[in-house]
Order: sequence, then C-alpha cells, then structure tokens
Amino acid sequence: MWKSYIKSALRNFAKNKLTFFINLFGLALGLSVAILISLWVQDELSMDKIFEDNDRIYRIIGHQSYGDNIMTFANTPGILARELKNYYPEVEYAIAHTWSEEKLMTVKDKNLKYSGIYAESDFLKVVSHELLHGDAPMALANRENIVITEQIAMALFNRTDVVGESILIDSKTTYIVGGVLKNISSKSSHKFDFIINMERFFDENAWVHEWGNNGPYTLVKLKKGTDGDTFSEKIKGFIKERQEGSIVDLFAVPYAQNYLYGKYENGQLVGGRIEYVRMFSLIGLFVLIIACINFMNLATARSQKRAKEVGVRKVVGAGRNALIGQFISESMLLTFIAAIFSILFVELVMPSFNSLTGKELFIDYSQPSFFLMLFSIVLFTGLLAGSYPAFYLSAIKVVSIFKSNHKTSSQVNFTRKALVLFQFVTATILILGTLVIYKQIDFMLSKDLGYDKEQLISFRLQGDLKSERFEHFRNELLQKPEILHVSRAANYLTSKNSNTGEVNWEGRDPDASVLFEIIRVDHDFIPSLGLKVIKGRAFSREHATDTLLKVIINKTAYETIQNENGSISSLEIWGGDWEIIGVVDDFNFESLHSQVGPAIIMLQPQNTYAGFIKLSPDDVAGSLEYISSKAKEVNPNYPFDYTFMDDKLNKLYKQDERLRDLALYFAILTILISCLGLFALSAHIAEQKTKEIGIRKVLGASTMNILQIINREFVIIVSFSIAIGSIIGYWAINEFILGGFAFRISLEWWHILLAAFVIIMAAYITVSFQAFKATRINPVDTLKSE
Repeated sequence: MWKSYIKSALRNFAKNKLTFFINLFGLALGLSVAILISLWVQDELSMDKIFEDNDRIYRIIGHQSYGDNIMTFANTPGILARELKNYYPEVEYAIAHTWSEEKLMTVKDKNLKYSGIYAESDFLKVVSHELLHGDAPMALANRENIVITEQIAMALFNRTDVVGESILIDSKTTYIVGGVLKNISSKSSHKFDFIINMERFFDENAWVHEWGNNGPYTLVKLKKGTDGDTFSEKIKGFIKERQEGSIVDLFAVPYAQNYLYGKYENGQLVGGRIEYVRMFSLIGLFVLIIACINFMNLATARSQKRAKEVGVRKVVGAGRNALIGQFISESMLLTFIAAIFSILFVELVMPSFNSLTGKELFIDYSQPSFFLMLFSIVLFTGLLAGSYPAFYLSAIKVVSIFKSNHKTSSQVNFTRKALVLFQFVTATILILGTLVIYKQIDFMLSKDLGYDKEQLISFRLQGDLKSERFEHFRNELLQKPEILHVSRAANYLTSKNSNTGEVNWEGRDPDASVLFEIIRVDHDFIPSLGLKVIKGRAFSREHATDTLLKVIINKTAYETIQNENGSISSLEIWGGDWEIIGVVDDFNFESLHSQVGPAIIMLQPQNTYAGFIKLSPDDVAGSLEYISSKAKEVNPNYPFDYTFMDDKLNKLYKQDERLRDLALYFAILTILISCLGLFALSAHIAEQKTKEIGIRKVLGASTMNILQIINREFVIIVSFSIAIGSIIGYWAINEFILGGFAFRISLEWWHILLAAFVIIMAAYITVSFQAFKATRINPVDTLKSE
C-alpha cells in the first residue's frame, strides 16, 4: 500500500513540475526558518543549565521601595553571602562576586588585557565551570590565587598546565595561578577570563562591608531537599533586621531562570529575554504555517484535475481512509524532500545567522535530540500541509466528479481566500514591526542625549592614569589645539554606576523615598561633554572649596526637591550637608530604554575610572596619534585603548539591532513564500480562465483590461489583509516593541502606507506576471475546440 502511495506521489510530482517546485521551495524555506529558530530557542532555553546541581543554585536579588515605586537590583551588600551562610543552615555554599573588570596581565615581556571578576573561594563549588588543571576546592583557597582560562594560559605561557605560575596584575600585584578553566561555555550567560580571590577586593573597598552599600552579586547553593520558594520567603527581611531604615526586601531566583526572566517592573516579574524567545518562536511557527498554506491552496486549486483520479480510485473500491492516507503520504514525502534541502540551506547560512544573533550555533548530528526535533517539525508540517487537501479531496462525491461541469465548491474558494488573507496579515505585521524598529533605533542613535557625543572618545583609567599623573597627562594633551577638553568620571554614561536613597532636603515628605544617581567627576567633566548649565555654575578650579561638600544636580533632581517654600540650596547626603552650586539640563546617563532619573554630580576625581577627550573635527587622526604617544609616556606599562562614544552608545542597542535584522529577514521570507503561493495560484486561475481570456480578446478587450480582471480578486484579498494586519500590528508594536523604550517614536500613518505599498506591489507584480503570460496566448489556440 505504502509503495503504491509513494509511486502515485512521484507520478503526480513529475506531472505537475511547477506546482511541485513551488511547494518544495516554499516548504524548504519554511522548514529552514523553523530549524534555525528552533536551534536558537533551544540554545536560549539551555543557558546556565550546564552546572552540577543546577536546581540548587540561586541568585539573591533585592526589591528597593521608593514611595509607590519598587525597583529591583541584583546588586547586594558585599557581606551578605557570608552572613547568609552563617545564619541559615540550609545554605551549603554562599559566595559574592563582582562585575567584570578589565586588568592588565603581565608575564615576562607579554602585556595583555583581559576582563574578569573577583569571587570568593567557594565560587567554583557553586558555579562548576570545568577545570583543565587544578582542584576546584583549592583553586581560590588563598588570597593571592587567580584562576585563568585556557585562552589566557596559551596567550601568556603558550601552554595550559600553568598551576603555580605567577602573573603580575596591573603592574603592581603578583598572583599565583591556582587553576586553569576550560574556556567558558557558550551555554553560560556569565562570561569572564579570570577569577581573583575576593579577599583583595574586600581589603581595597571599605564600603563592601556596609549593609547600606550594594555592589557585588550574591549566589547561594542550597542543601539537598531545601525548597527554594520557602528559603526565598525566609530571607525577605534579612537586611532590614540588620540595618535600621532599610528599604530592601530580598528574594531568591533560580540561577538558570535569571537569564530569561530578569525584567521587573514595580516589583513584579514581567519577562526578560523570554519575550524574544516567545516572539521568534511565534514568527517561526507563522512562517512554517504560511509555507503549509501554499501547499493547501495549490492542492485544492488543482482539485479539478485530481478529482477524476479520486473518482476512479473510489469506483474500484478505495475507501476514504485509503485516499486520506494517499494524500497525507504525498504531503509527507514532499515535506521530507524539503527537509533535506532545508538542512543544506541551514548549513549554508549558519555562519551568517550566528553573526546576526551573536551565537555559536551548529547542528550536532550525533545528538538524537536534533533528529527528534527535525522529525517533529517534519511531522507537524506534513500533517498540517496535507490534512485539508486530503480531507477535502477524499470527500468529493463520485457522482459529481464525472460531471462535465464539476467545479471547486464555494466553501473551498472561501477557505483558500482566508488562508491567503492569513499569509498577508502576517506579512503586514512583520513589515510594520521591522519598519518601526528601524525608525526607533535610528531615533535612539540620533537623539539629543543632553551632551555632545561627536568626536568624543572614552578610555579606561588604568595604572598611572588613575593617580595624580592624570593632571600631567591632561596638561600635555591640551598643548595640542585640536584637543579641546580632557576629563574623567566614574563611568561611561552607558549604564547606572552608583546610586543612593539616603538623600534628604527641607520639606521632603517623610514617607517618600527617592533614588538618586551619583555621578563622580572632575572639574572638566561638564565642559568636556557640553552639558548645559541652567542655574548656578559648573565646578571650577578657581573655587578651591568645590571639593568640599559641593554638588551639581540635574533638572529632574531640581524639580524633585522643589517645594512650596521655593528653591532648595542644599541636600543632606549620607549625614552631611552638601551645597547645591548649580543645575544642569537633563542628560542621558544610561540607555534610552530608561527615563532620566534625578542625578547628583560630585567633584571626586579620586573615585573616577573613565576618561573622556573632546576632539576638534580637524585632524582627528593626528590628534589620536598624539594622545597615544602621550599616554605611552605617562603610562608606559599599559596600551592605550579608546572608543568613540558613538560606537560605545551603538553597543547599547545591539540587541535591538539584532531584533530589527531578524524581523527584516523573516518579513522578506514571509513575503517571498506568500508570493510563491500567489504565483502558483494565479497561474492556475489564469489556466482556468484561458477560454474566457480568449473570448474577451476577440471582443476587443485590451491586455490591461484582462490584467485588471485577474488581479481584482487578489488585490481585494491583499487589501483586507493590510487593513487587518495594520490593526493587529498597531496593538502588538505598541505593546511588545515600543513598550520597552522610555523614549520612543509613534506608529504613524505613513508607516502603514509604506507597508501597504510594499505588499500590494509584491502581490500585484507576482499575479500580473502570470496574467500577462495568459494574455499573450493566441485566442485561436484557446477557442479552436469550441
């Protein structure tokens, strides 16, 4: 029986080559998209699940209450981990670790920069990265220990078995290699090149010992049998019990979930990267369904030609189940062939897809899970594509089949139009989404940030540039006229760095709590960035007392502290009285995903880590060469690495750009697959109307008249698709795309008009191509049998 089904299917494919190739190409594209997205989704869902006893590892996070607003931070007091371990018997290990930080590593004549973390000695007992050399319990046991990756080991020593070797860090401290890690897996969301024992960090940063200061991250590994939710509830008031007036409520989140579920709004989990996973899973499903719709439409459109075959089979005794089996088998065979081509296509585009997504995906043919995934996709596609044609064709009555005027039922025509409608509704939504994302990213990259980012370079202060030598470096640079300003700050203005809720002022509501960003700078920061002073003055070397409890605030902070009594001249910060000497206009000190909050600018050059140099547009290359040479003179042990602020800001929106590019490619594929279906469907309809076209030409109809007649039905369907897709797209774009931006564009009428133009033109050109071919047939050939 199955042999008969396959032979019948192959004969049908050979008989209808155009339909076969269109179906094959459409299904292969749909399956390729489904496979690529499935690999990406699997990779996302598997992040941070590679560690031993993964279900017992938790990250400690805190909700901070500011009036009616709750803000959520993963940063915690540095001493929290040790206290949790001592207080709760269900905690097997608890460790603190820092953010990633760049260090200069020196071995003999090699000086290389890498990024790594400080972590407590039990770090590898909690997060079990694979060690090539060394023992996990002892790798960070001593305060002078460092653990490096095999990449660093090869770069510095040309071998990996380097346990016990010495590395000079930042030209001042020598560490002993306690272990060599295998390069961090792509399945880990936390990337670093080395780990230094955190005792050094505790020694050098007194604030880490205070309950009121947050910075490091805290991880715990619970003992077997401990319920995570119960533990999370128990630690809720842990900090409040140790610090009077604390506004922090702790909770525990499974470490493996934090990557996908890390977005909180007003204390509630609202998503995270899981939103992208859901969205692209949905897009992949829709693209696959659109490919299946092509198959359904073409199969039912050609039902007149298949009807006699069905009739003959029924007459000789074939039951409906046998006929359904035949058509499903035909669909499954076509899908299987398409799957082979789709794998070849996926392998071909995989490098580009990895570059686009920032992943290291590949098809692992040794894993049964891949073939299970592929089988599931092929089975779903084959059944979905073949089900409707199979049930429709097998249900045709024998009596009606052999009538000379047997026609496709109106119900089938309606279903076919509805399926085409679905295809172009999806295409409309994707095109609108892509267009809006493009405009949103352009808006963010061109928006006035409140400071002048043009010809502004930033660099990390390291070595002697962190000392008083910076002033000498600054003075040397300013000797060149093309170098306009040199300054420094605590961060690069791309993310929050330091904040506090311990700010009071006259007339403040005692029940209100406001979080202020603290920006530590030197005298030249405001002129270097071109910040606009709207009240008072900037810091000045002419005012020696500016270093003593003087602050400048931004416009938002100024508006926050004003009350009925008029202007406020000072703030109480950390128990001290700080005089406000100026107000600057608001500027963005983090990405445009967030609103500008109240900020306090303090003159504390000794606590800065980022340098800024403002250049004239004249002779930028010469200025950079001059800066590099002076940096080498002042700081000979460190290579001078810099980044233009434009490039640094662009990196903030890398994820958004990936979303934009993926949406664009999926939109193009959706239109292409949909137009493939229209191409074959219009060819079939043109074939059906051959005699009608011949009669109209004999009666004097022009080519344009005939094109309009054939195109009319498709244009109406596509127009309805655009209307419905625009309504759904308007809601989805505002809810899921623009909703994540504090500064955003609006969906305008011309966005819809442009999307409509693209879709209508694609559909019109596709249908007109087949219609035009039909009009070129000589009426004598079409009417000679009449």
